[in-house]
Amino acid sequence: MALTRQWRSRIERWRKELPLHSYHKLEPVELSGFITAEQLSPEEAMGRDFAPMPAGARWGGKWEYGWFRAQVLPPDAAAGEHLVFRPGLATEA
Repeated sequence: MALTRQWRSRIERWRKELPLHSYHKLEPVELSGFITAEQLSPEEAMGRDFAPMPAGARWGGKWEYGWFRAQVLPPDAAAGEHLVFRPGLATEA
């Protein structure tokens, strides 16, 4: 079945538009952090020692808090692009 001119035009517009609404991974973001049972303010947490927290590091026991930070330096390839950070942490993040 051949497409009508109207449908060909619609499909062509979708093909041009869809890449503007998707993303691709640039590079992983390295997190550092620490685990504590103390309830800390952000100011108190920033005064603590942060250590590398590799992917899959276990945390989140009962009444346990995880504090994380990262430095994000977008690569030149991302110049002018919208950036999205998806940490993939637990549901309480």
